[in-house]
Amino acid sequence: MTSARGSSHDGNIPPVRWGVILSIWTAYGIVSSANQYLSMFLSRGEVTLSWWQSVLLQMPQAYFWALSTPLILKLGRRFPFERGRWVSSALVHLPSSLALVFCVDLGFTWIYGRVAPIPPNALPLFSRAVRTFATWALSDSLLYWIVLSAGHAVQHYSRFRESELTASQLETQLVQAELEALKMQLQPHFLFNALHTISALIRTGDRAQAVQVTAGLGELLRRMLDSATRQEVPLRQELEFVKNYLEIEQIRFNDRLRIQMETEDAAMGAMVPYLILQPLVENAIRHGIAPHRSAGLVAVGARQVDGRLRLVVRDDGPGIGEGHTARPGVGLSNTRARLMRLYGDDFDLVVHNRSEGGVEAVVDLPFRPGHSIGGRSA
Repeated sequence: MTSARGSSHDGNIPPVRWGVILSIWTAYGIVSSANQYLSMFLSRGEVTLSWWQSVLLQMPQAYFWALSTPLILKLGRRFPFERGRWVSSALVHLPSSLALVFCVDLGFTWIYGRVAPIPPNALPLFSRAVRTFATWALSDSLLYWIVLSAGHAVQHYSRFRESELTASQLETQLVQAELEALKMQLQPHFLFNALHTISALIRTGDRAQAVQVTAGLGELLRRMLDSATRQEVPLRQELEFVKNYLEIEQIRFNDRLRIQMETEDAAMGAMVPYLILQPLVENAIRHGIAPHRSAGLVAVGARQVDGRLRLVVRDDGPGIGEGHTARPGVGLSNTRARLMRLYGDDFDLVVHNRSEGGVEAVVDLPFRPGHSIGGRSA
C-alpha cells in the first residue's frame, strides 16, 4: 500500500547539490507520511498506522528517490528529448522509470511487512510488490518524469544564461574594439600636428623651441602609452594631458595663443573618456586661432552641475557664420561616436556660437567619481 506521491522540483546539473536534493525529498517524505497517516485515520479501516509507522514507510521511499535523482539527471543528459531523438530517448526513459518505481514498491512492501501487521494468508513478498506496482505504477512513475523535466529545464536555462553571457561578452569586446579604433584615429591626427610644429620651428631656425616641443611631445607620448588600454581616466589626468598639449601649441603660436583653465576642485576626480578634451581644444585652435593674425583665447572649463559633469572648451574667434562649417572634422565626429558608445543617450555634445563671440563646445556627462587607491585617483 502506498500513498500518493509528491513532486521534486530540482535537478541541479552539474554538480549535483546533495543538500538541495535531500531537502526537497525530505519534505516530500514528510508530506507523504502525513498523507498516509491522515488517510488511514480518516478511513477508520481495520488497518491503522501510527504517525511513526507512516514515517518509517514513506521516508525510505523519499530517500531512494533522492539517491536516484543524480541517475535520472544523468540519463536525461545522455538521452535528451530533442528533435530526431524522441523515440530512442523514450525507449530508454520508459523502462527506466518503471524499473525505479518497481524497486520503490518492492522496498515499500518489504518495510510494510515489518512495521504493520500482515494477514497470515498474505501473498509472498514479490507477489504483493507486483500488485502494489500494478496499482501505483502510473502515478509513481510521474516522479521520474518530474525529476527528468526539472533537469531539462535547469539544463536549458543554464545554456540560455551561458549564451546570454557569451553574447554580452562578444558585444563588450566589439564595443571595446570600436572605441579603440576611434581613439587610434585621434592619435595619428594629433601626432601629425605636433610633428608639423616641430618641422616648422626647425625650418625657421628656432632649434631651442624645436627641442622644447620635441621634449613635450615625448612627455605626451609617454602619457598616451600609460593610458593606452584605458577608456576612462580621472579628469585631473586628462587636464594634465591637455596642458602639455597646449604648451606645445603655445610655442607654435607664440603670443597669438592665450590659455585659460577654469576648473572646480569637486570635478577633478570625475572619470572622463580618455582624450575627450584634446580634439575639442585642437578644434578651437585650428578654427579660432590659427586662421587669424590677432591673439586669441582658448579656455578649458570643468564643473559639476546638477550631479553631472560639464566640460567646456571655448575660443574667442569669429565663430561659425557664413563661409564657416560647424567644425565636424575627425575629432568631433570621433568624440561624438565614442561618447555614444560609452554612455548611450546619456550625454550631450553641443558646439555653438557664443553671444560674446567665438565658439563654445559643451560636453555634458554622467558624474562618475573615480576610486582612490593609495591616495591617488584611479
